[in-house]
Amino acid sequence: MQVGCPTHRLEEALVNVARVEGHEVDVFAVPTGLFVGLRTPQGEPALTTMIRVSEWTLDLERLSALDTVIEQVTARSIDIPEARLRIREVLQRKPQWGAGAQLLGSVASSSGAAITFGGGWTDALMAAFGSSLVFAVMRYAKRDPGARVLETFLGGLIAAVAAWISTLLWPGHSREVLVLSIIIPLLPGLTLTTGLSELTYRNLVAGTARLMHAAITLLSLAFGIAMVVGLENAVGVHSEPAHPLEPLGWGFQVLALVVAGGGFGVLLGLGPDKLGVAIGSGVAVWAITTLTRPLPGAHAAFLNAFSLAVGANISARVSRRPSQLFLMPGMLLLVPGALSFRSLDSLLSGDAVGGLGGLADVTLIAGALVMGLIVANVAVSPRKVL
Repeated sequence: MQVGCPTHRLEEALVNVARVEGHEVDVFAVPTGLFVGLRTPQGEPALTTMIRVSEWTLDLERLSALDTVIEQVTARSIDIPEARLRIREVLQRKPQWGAGAQLLGSVASSSGAAITFGGGWTDALMAAFGSSLVFAVMRYAKRDPGARVLETFLGGLIAAVAAWISTLLWPGHSREVLVLSIIIPLLPGLTLTTGLSELTYRNLVAGTARLMHAAITLLSLAFGIAMVVGLENAVGVHSEPAHPLEPLGWGFQVLALVVAGGGFGVLLGLGPDKLGVAIGSGVAVWAITTLTRPLPGAHAAFLNAFSLAVGANISARVSRRPSQLFLMPGMLLLVPGALSFRSLDSLLSGDAVGGLGGLADVTLIAGALVMGLIVANVAVSPRKVL
């Protein structure tokens, strides 16, 4: 749970471990806790416990290591005491990347996103500058328990200030592109998609909790940006209207996706030997979205998620690694985080019709992504729990 495993996959993994050990188990997982009821084969209760999960992130390297431990237990190559020791070792490992590498990952993801959103090289540089400021503020907020609850609000605030100042110094650039590029590592699109997936698998409490977490994150980001817009109106210092976007050529678009994919790989905790997986996932997403671009949004989202998940499940079969390892970097480029942010921004700006219409589109696209993942898992299963 701490490293980002979806609740329905975690429940299935624990059921498999209990079955191998000769027990029956009832598991109830939510993002903030885990409830386990263990029974003997005759149905007599033997143990009931609850584990509180106070912190969680998305660390694919540790998820892969824990998946290896689960496979070793179910294959009976190690026993439970040895597995507990290995789990502690995995959780006590230092992160794959230090603060400097994580800063570069954040900068790479934001600058690459600026180009894929239709910006140019100058937009990429300004997005890199704003992303570095947001990263510094987030690092500070995570160290202070009082400021930690405000980290996404502060992220939206700093992103809006950076975009405002940048467009004052270099007029004609799109503030929307800059803001979205800077905050893309903070957008809860993956949380939104995971929540809908958990609801589909009948994990109603966990799915609802994740959806509420995504909504609160979006509200925090939007209010941070709204405060800067209000300050701009109060002081009367406005930047010039943006010029029409002139996207770079497809070669630069692919390069931007490679850079953004590598940056997302670092932020997701992938080791140096697995960054190629994140980059390959990003390039695959570009190829799929290019082919499905003529289709309506929901249809394209379904085919994109289906194709990506089929490739991830085949890769999981071949490499014996979790399918999440191949799936998550690409999903970060597919999930409708930017669209959901635009919709909420429209609502805060007073455009209720546009905002509600955008939210309806977000729900439809997120649902299409989830259905694409589910159909892919039925068509080509990864033959692994995680």
